[in-house]
Amino acid sequence: MGIALLCLYGLIIAWGAAGSGRGTAAAFFVNNRSGSPLMVAASIIASCIGASATVGMVGLAFSVGTPAFWWLGAGAVGLTALSLLLARRVRESGAYTMPQLAETFLGPAARPLLSIIIVIAWMAILAAQLTALAEVIRMLVPWPRLVCLGVGFSFVVLHSLGGQAAVMRLDRFQTILLGGSLLILLGWLSGHNPTWPSTVSLQAVNADFPPEKLIYFLLVVGANYLVCPMLFGRLLSARDGKSARRAGLMAVGGIALCAVVIVAVGLACRGLIPPDTPRDEVLTRALSEVLPLWMRLPLSLALLSAIVSSADSCLVTAATVLSHDLLKRDTPNAGRACVLVLGLAGTGLSLWGGGIIGLLLMAYDIYGCGVVGPVFVGLMLGKGRPLDSRFACAAVAAGGALGLASALSGRVECAYAGMALATLLALAGGWRREWRGESLWRLGEGKGNF
Repeated sequence: MGIALLCLYGLIIAWGAAGSGRGTAAAFFVNNRSGSPLMVAASIIASCIGASATVGMVGLAFSVGTPAFWWLGAGAVGLTALSLLLARRVRESGAYTMPQLAETFLGPAARPLLSIIIVIAWMAILAAQLTALAEVIRMLVPWPRLVCLGVGFSFVVLHSLGGQAAVMRLDRFQTILLGGSLLILLGWLSGHNPTWPSTVSLQAVNADFPPEKLIYFLLVVGANYLVCPMLFGRLLSARDGKSARRAGLMAVGGIALCAVVIVAVGLACRGLIPPDTPRDEVLTRALSEVLPLWMRLPLSLALLSAIVSSADSCLVTAATVLSHDLLKRDTPNAGRACVLVLGLAGTGLSLWGGGIIGLLLMAYDIYGCGVVGPVFVGLMLGKGRPLDSRFACAAVAAGGALGLASALSGRVECAYAGMALATLLALAGGWRREWRGESLWRLGEGKGNF
């Protein structure tokens, strides 16, 4: 039965990759800029809810309670700011990628620096997604881990070869499948544990999730939704600026609703599996030990779908940046070659082990601390009024260095200092332009310049 479900999903993947206009660069990189608000919103939701937002968030809710909402809730806050402040400017820029867009206000020297950081960070995330994907496939079929990883690699790469158009075409289906499966799972768990709502205390923070952790989530996690190359790629695929803004706000509602349901699933698992179950095993143990076989297989398929939809978004993001911004090749074939190479690299990282993946995920801290502030400042200042490029590059480098220090030392203060320093240096770059007679601080002007 598990093999049949994998074959069925493989056919769905093939359908998503076929007929997606892969013959043009615009289709591969930005889906021909034809996305409706609903299509773009569904793709954003599917991209954001992967392994961490399912397996990780269920386990967090199981152990700390309702504050686990902030795992995705902080992202929804960041996405709200992106939608209201930047979405129209991003779409109206006409760019293919975030580094190309950033070049207009951070200078040409910043483009390769941003591109390298993005490729490294998103490759590390891809490796983690592939690791989780292999474990889910092993729940469906009793194959060795290496074989399961190969199957997961095939799913992700096959779909990503179609570029942005293929990914967005299938994301609508995967969003519906994930949402419906989460509701079915919550209903079944509630039927067998009907008293769980009465044991829940609605809290934003508690002893297991103190206020300082909430602050970290809102500032660091939320910032990575505010300025995210993957989300920018979706907004750049919208049909116009208005559609991009509407799509972002619609996705905020969808992500917040999914967060509520996922937290409820984790809370409903209490009393059905041992309380000392490790966080990362709560959802998989619930699927394998609590649910009957007839429910376990299709729900495992939905979980697989969620991880694939997030993994292929990571891979397409990294591949488009590598092809368009680093190699300067704007053809679909060049993009597909980058998909294959980076897919193999991500699989190799996954095989190498969790320790290596954890080390490479430091790049995510580098990105959040070094990239978000300068890009946000540059976008708010507007096109045609760039920052001093030396200050912009210094902002990225200094913030990224402190982000790396935070990851190595575990001291969150370094991350906060990195974000603050990068933002201040970017602002100083704007002031320097103003001192040289260039008016940069009319933030309300230039609407429509992007």
